[in-house]
Amino acid sequence: MKIIDFHTHYDCRWFDTVLMDEAQFLPGMDRLGVTIACCSTLMGFHEDCRRHNDLMAAKCWKRPDRLIPFATVDPKLGRPAVEELDRCLSNPLFRGVKLHPVCQSFAPSTVRETMIEILKCAARHGAPVMFHDGTPPYASTFQIAAVARWVPEAAIVLSHGGLSDYVYSAGQLLRDLPNLYACYCAPRSGDLRWLVDAAGPDRVLFGSDFGAGTWKVLAERIDSVMEAGLDPASMEKVLHGTAERLLHLQERPLK
Repeated sequence: MKIIDFHTHYDCRWFDTVLMDEAQFLPGMDRLGVTIACCSTLMGFHEDCRRHNDLMAAKCWKRPDRLIPFATVDPKLGRPAVEELDRCLSNPLFRGVKLHPVCQSFAPSTVRETMIEILKCAARHGAPVMFHDGTPPYASTFQIAAVARWVPEAAIVLSHGGLSDYVYSAGQLLRDLPNLYACYCAPRSGDLRWLVDAAGPDRVLFGSDFGAGTWKVLAERIDSVMEAGLDPASMEKVLHGTAERLLHLQERPLK
């Protein structure tokens, strides 16, 4: 079955910890049957965004048929963050945005004016915006859902679908907000079943955090999907269909 991993990290290091390089990342995908990976930075959440966006584009350009870079910006910078996002999304290689309020040290409400402009920019380019969620005080699932209300035309993705403490709330919020999506990047199969039952498979995507850990993390995440008891049609949407729609892969196939 085709698998699109909507939540991976393709970076050379996490501070002093060495992460997967090119010789390990794609073979890890192959080992578990992942066709396409959406790749976000890690160190770009802490260092110069522009530099790390360019590094991500260069790494993904080597396999544009399988690796999709997601840009990041620091909304605390104001207008320059919006300009950097527009620069990245004007490159057809980039198809999404990843923001991490905890690592980037902002609560969405404290940068509301800039965040609205960031979301409007992403919406103009047809790029989904994925936020780390499930971690208060900066990134509770409720805080991220509030962002979806600010710009209804933007597609907002909860990168952990509520993580552990907010999964039940995430399902309810998905029902209430048509532009809110959940990336199932969590270890419990029952969480996935709840999200799909609550909001439908068209609002749920698969993610693993692969790259921040070894291929074993990816194997565990896929196994959780397989054990969730979804019907075949729903499983196909979670594993690739919803992601294909958000990434516009039918209209703009990868090359």
